[in-house]
Amino acid sequence: RQELDKRRRRSMTHAMRVATATTTAAAAATHGTGRLALVVLLLAASGVVQPARADGETVATIIFGTLGGSLGVAMLVFLIKLVTSIKVVEKGTAMVVERFGRFHRRLDAGLYFLIPWVDVPRPLTHRTQETLVTSPGARGHVVIDQHLTYRIDLREAVLCFPVQEIITRDNVNIRVHPMVLYRIVDPVRVVYETFDLYLAVEKLIQTTLRSIIGDMGLDDTLASREEINRALQQKISNIFLNWGFKLIKVDILEIMPATATIQEAMHKQISAERIRRAKVIEADGYREQTKTEAEGKCAAMIAESRGEQQVAIIAAKGQADAKLMKANAEAEAIRTIGAALKDFDVDATRYIIGLKYIEALKKIATSAKERELFLPLEHDVVGAVSALGVHRRRGAAAAAPSS
Repeated sequence: RQELDKRRRRSMTHAMRVATATTTAAAAATHGTGRLALVVLLLAASGVVQPARADGETVATIIFGTLGGSLGVAMLVFLIKLVTSIKVVEKGTAMVVERFGRFHRRLDAGLYFLIPWVDVPRPLTHRTQETLVTSPGARGHVVIDQHLTYRIDLREAVLCFPVQEIITRDNVNIRVHPMVLYRIVDPVRVVYETFDLYLAVEKLIQTTLRSIIGDMGLDDTLASREEINRALQQKISNIFLNWGFKLIKVDILEIMPATATIQEAMHKQISAERIRRAKVIEADGYREQTKTEAEGKCAAMIAESRGEQQVAIIAAKGQADAKLMKANAEAEAIRTIGAALKDFDVDATRYIIGLKYIEALKKIATSAKERELFLPLEHDVVGAVSALGVHRRRGAAAAAPSS
C-alpha cells in the first residue's frame, strides 16, 4: 500500500510538470517564437526526468513515460502553432510574409495559411501620438504610443507631429503645429525601405517646413497655407513614394508666436489694420454716396431736358400744323377769289396785295397823328389812292368860297 501511494504521488507530480511545460510552450508558440517553445520543451523534459531509485522502478519505465509526455507536449505545441498559422487579412489591410528571413509574398484581403516556423509575418513599427490638454489655454501634453503590428493599414490616416519652433524671414520666432494626411500604398516598401517610417516622415516634414517657412515672412506664412502644402508636396512626395508612403495633404493646425512680445505686436498690428479698413470702408461709402447723388442729379437733369425737348417739339409741331392749316386756308381763299375775279379779268394776286396795302395804310393812319408815306411803285391801288386824294382836295377848294 505504501508503494502504491508513492507511485500515485510520483504520477501526480509528473502530470503537473507536464501541464506546466505544455502551458509555457503553448504561450511561446502563440507569440510566434518557435525556438523558445523547443527550449521550454527541453527544460520541461529535463525537469520531468528523475534519477532511478531503489524502490522497484525501472529506468526504462521512467524514460518511456518522460518521452511520451514530451511527445504529447510537442504535438500540442505543433497543433497550436498550426492553428495560429491561419491568417485572416481584413479588407483595407495587408501583410508582408517572409520565408527563411527573405521576402516571400504580400497578403491582401482574404484567408491564408502559413507554414509554421517557415513563413513569418514581417512586423511594422506603428506609432500614434495624442495631445492631452489639462486646462483651457494650457500647453498640451504629448503622449506617444509605439508598438509592433503585423497588419499594415492601407486606409487614409492622420499623423500629428509635435509643435516645432521656426524662425521666419523677418526674424519672427513662431511655433508651428503640422499635421499630415497620408496613405500607405506599398506595404513591401514600407517595411523594407525604412527602419522607422514614422520617425523618418516626422523629421523630413519638420526640416522641409523649416526650409519653406524660413523663406517667408510672418504675414505670408499666416495667409499661404495652400502654397506651403504645394511646396511640401513638390519637395518630398517622390521621397515618400519611394518609401511606399503617399502624402495626400499637409496642413498647419495652428501658428503661434513664440514670445509674448511678438504676440502683443501682432495684436497691435491687427488693431491698426482694422482701424485702417474701417476708414477705407467709410471713405468708400462716402465716395459711393457722392457718386450716387451726382448720378441721380444727372439723371434728373437729363429727364427734365428730355421733357422740355419733347414739349418744344410738340409746340413746334403744333405751330407748324397751325401755319400749315393757315396757309392752306389762305391758299383756298386765294383760289376762291381767283375764281370769283376771273369773269372780271382781274388778277387775284394784285387784288390781295391791294387789300394788304389798304389794311397797312389804315393801321398807319389810325396809330399816329402825322405820317408821310413813300410808296415804292405805281399801280392801280396807288393810283386809286392818289385819285382819292385829288377828289378830296377839290371838294375842299369848292367848299371854301361858299363859306
